[in-house]
Amino acid sequence: MARRSRNMSPSRIKYMLSIKGWPYADIDREYNLPEKVASIAARYPHAKAERAIAKVLGKRPDQIWPGRYDESGKRLKPQPSRNYREISSPRQDQKEQAA
Repeated sequence: MARRSRNMSPSRIKYMLSIKGWPYADIDREYNLPEKVASIAARYPHAKAERAIAKVLGKRPDQIWPGRYDESGKRLKPQPSRNYREISSPRQDQKEQAA
């Protein structure tokens, strides 16, 4: 069964990368990823980019995206359809809670 905890938000991932001095473009170049794949992986599943981002952050991919991995840390295959839905921003979440 997949973990129920939420994936780290894309904005938090970007913030943590910026603290380390790593823009997404540098990750793409360093890990031989196609252009913009690292930034897309923050929102949608991409195994190689997930591993690259996790390595830069000094974490395991399942710590950043628990919804993409099972309890043992093995990547889910195929990915559940919920992992391909648009992720709301923190501001959108606030608006929905206020309504």
